[in-house]
Amino acid sequence: MYNGTLYQLPLDGKASVVFTPPVDISSVVFRKPSLLTFIASVHPNTTLAESRELKQAAKCRRDSAQVYTNLWVRHWDKWMTLEKPSLFAVQIVRKEDKWLVGTEINLLQDMPLCEDPLVRWSVEKYAVDPQGRQAAFVVRRPGHDMAWSTDVDIYRTPTNASHPQLLTGNVNGTASSPAFSDDGRYLAWLQMETPGYEADINRIYFHDQSTGKTTSIARDWDLSPQSLLLWSVNGTHLFVVVADRGDTAVYSIAINSGNCLRLTGQGSASVIKRAGNKLALLFSDQDKCSDVHILNPDTHKMQQLTNINHDALQNVYLGPAEDFWFTGAHGDRVHGWLTKPRAFDPKNKYPLALIIHGGPQQANSHAFSYSQWNPNMYASAGFVVVQINFHGSPGYGQNFTDSIQNHWGSYPLEDLMVGLDYLLTNNTFIDSARMIAMGASFGGYMVNWINANSRRFNALVAHDGMFSVPMFWYTTDELWFPEHEFGGLPYDLAARPNYNQIDPEHFAANFSTPTLFIHGANDFRLPVEQSLAPFTLLRRKGIAAKLVYFPDENHWTSSTGNSIRWYTEVLSWIAHFTNTTLPYELPN
Repeated sequence: MYNGTLYQLPLDGKASVVFTPPVDISSVVFRKPSLLTFIASVHPNTTLAESRELKQAAKCRRDSAQVYTNLWVRHWDKWMTLEKPSLFAVQIVRKEDKWLVGTEINLLQDMPLCEDPLVRWSVEKYAVDPQGRQAAFVVRRPGHDMAWSTDVDIYRTPTNASHPQLLTGNVNGTASSPAFSDDGRYLAWLQMETPGYEADINRIYFHDQSTGKTTSIARDWDLSPQSLLLWSVNGTHLFVVVADRGDTAVYSIAINSGNCLRLTGQGSASVIKRAGNKLALLFSDQDKCSDVHILNPDTHKMQQLTNINHDALQNVYLGPAEDFWFTGAHGDRVHGWLTKPRAFDPKNKYPLALIIHGGPQQANSHAFSYSQWNPNMYASAGFVVVQINFHGSPGYGQNFTDSIQNHWGSYPLEDLMVGLDYLLTNNTFIDSARMIAMGASFGGYMVNWINANSRRFNALVAHDGMFSVPMFWYTTDELWFPEHEFGGLPYDLAARPNYNQIDPEHFAANFSTPTLFIHGANDFRLPVEQSLAPFTLLRRKGIAAKLVYFPDENHWTSSTGNSIRWYTEVLSWIAHFTNTTLPYELPN
């Protein structure tokens, strides 16, 4: 797609226009000889052209009111509208030097339209069999409870008509990542089975379309696949990506036995495609950018094909992550890693930066990060950087992930503090008098919780964090998350103590550490008041604080200019409060 037009671009030829749709489309899939499928947001039961006309007519209204009688009102960074994402199919034929485009078919026609989560539609949200005869797609079952239900289903339909058939009606968790086998006989997907729990373990299901039987395999496996990628050529194995002890690994799953075999070593894999009997993938590590590799599933050998950033990174410090383990909360083994600063000398003393991951059911990983949380950004500034995968992190067994429920304020904080004690005892080059902590989302919550419970840091940085846990429920978009994490509703007498006992606002009198708050106006997961409130608290108490507000960002800071400003503000803040001289000049 370029400027609203879909092109065909041969590797050795000139780009040719396929068609210019009347509305924006995404997630385009082509199946030979002539099937094109894509996602478009449209008004209910309209064609693409009709939906465009309705959208244009809405611009002529005399008022701008948007009226809601149910949830969702908004999601992620968008207010809900009458337009909903739908799956379309169209036949295209090449005649001489032009493409002839048929009439599009809305494969969800007359079906109650899915809501916008579907959060962000992607190719992984739907699949088309190799023969182009049928499509399988993921939709959230419509209903009044969509904001507090994780019930997401798999449907299939022929690509020449809208006849959706529900395949997951007996399960009330989230289904994702549909994938057809090469012969079209089998459809596999990932399935959570616990209602309301977005971090439940993903089970592997596959449906035999010749018998109508659905089977779940590898049920004894204690890791949770993040995405179901591909079938092997012969249909005997599935390839999945899994968080595994700080790596994002590729596993092969045998259909008959359920045997799970890891194929990749330390590092993180993504964007995997099949290349004959091999796999083409992107692979990275903390000190290595993503590059294209070829993986042989039979030998586990991986060959790097590209080194795209070699020249650009010649003079850039990228230090490796050094793993460490310690005994944390509950007597469990907890994993973390340390990145040493640029020009490291063990005889010197260095300030420490603790990066706290979000989620909380996410994990720091051996991956090159293009976000604000690349540890080498702080190591190159002269800091020892520490990351700890506290209780709740995936990749260490589902019990470890589940353990954080109703324990937000206890297990993670204990892991972080005990982990720091372990590092200070075993690494004399860390200056315990010059330490900062920083995090985003749950990491931002933990920064506020640390402010209420600890005095060991010189300064803190909270990006789009949480200050009032009860108010989080009232203002967030996905209610299922706090309801499951804290065991109920904040206005119920039984659950209210669960919210209060881990609520930073409840302990506002204890706040005393200077904090930099960063927030985007379009963050509807954690609205901006969650940063404005603790900023107000600290300034009213006469404690140093700064609020950096981005009116055009959501839960993440994405634009190039804003990212540079983000780093400038953060590095300036942590350098000032740790009395650290940066080895470079920050931009104005």
